[in-house]
Amino acid sequence: MDSLPMSMDKDSLQQLLSEIDTVLLDCDGVLWRGAQGMDLIPRANEVFTRLQNMGKNVFLITNNSTKTQDSYYDKCRTLGFSVERDHILSAPYILAQYLREINFRRKVYVVGAPGLAQELQKVGVPCTGVGAEKIEGSIYSALAQGSLGLDPQVGAVAVGFDREFNYDKIVRATSYLADPECLFLATNTDEKYIVTGTRYHLPAAGVLVNTIQKASGRTPQIMGKPSLNMFYMLQARYNVQPEKTLIIGDTLHTDILFGNECGMWTVLVLSGVSTLQEARQLTVGQDPQKQKQVPLFYLQSIADILTLMDEPDNQQVNDQAH
Repeated sequence: MDSLPMSMDKDSLQQLLSEIDTVLLDCDGVLWRGAQGMDLIPRANEVFTRLQNMGKNVFLITNNSTKTQDSYYDKCRTLGFSVERDHILSAPYILAQYLREINFRRKVYVVGAPGLAQELQKVGVPCTGVGAEKIEGSIYSALAQGSLGLDPQVGAVAVGFDREFNYDKIVRATSYLADPECLFLATNTDEKYIVTGTRYHLPAAGVLVNTIQKASGRTPQIMGKPSLNMFYMLQARYNVQPEKTLIIGDTLHTDILFGNECGMWTVLVLSGVSTLQEARQLTVGQDPQKQKQVPLFYLQSIADILTLMDEPDNQQVNDQAH
């Protein structure tokens, strides 16, 4: 066998599609990209439709911590993806469903975008903290005198991407987390968002999560990939079997690690965060943690699936040559 990751060809794709009944597609960097995530990767919606027409159960799974399931559904319809609403699993949705399932009855202090709070409110969990945070006067004095104004109903801190992130939010979050009974939840640990066509990237939710983790001395429970919470929900609701599931992603330490940890088939597309060089570097040495991030196959883009599907079989080519 060739060293991993292998370049996918027509034969390997056909064999793979004969083995699976479920496809998990990451979104940013796989199906679309750009500042607003509205730049459709060429033919991505055609691939989606072709897989559905083949009878595959197709799900969209994303670590994006700013949008609700409903907003993703609307976006998908706009971009030409005919997906069912409950086949879209985002990190905020998983977090909210987790709290619903454990029958959480208190408030959540949200360090995150309105989309995260909206998902929580949809399942009846009240929120506080969204938007700008400004602690007036001396923060030290407020803590020392017990006048910080902590809400006694808060029983969890949930962290995602937050454009309003500041020192005051760190203080309030860590103050809540000083109570060992307060849950510490995070949407995802992605640390950068690629600015397409440049050498730049934007710091992502993981940077904020790491900050509060360091400041509080607490370890969060992660809801997005590579945590297995998304897989547990897929297994419980749809009886998804990992050995019959393919995940296509653009990030080694989230998408591919998630797939390998679950025992799925893994394909890296080179249209987003991770590069082929990075994937190959992971195979050097014997570090088992790095090995878990190595995909089975790679493609330049998800559109290559259509190109391979429509490529003539070798036998057909030979027949036509005679």
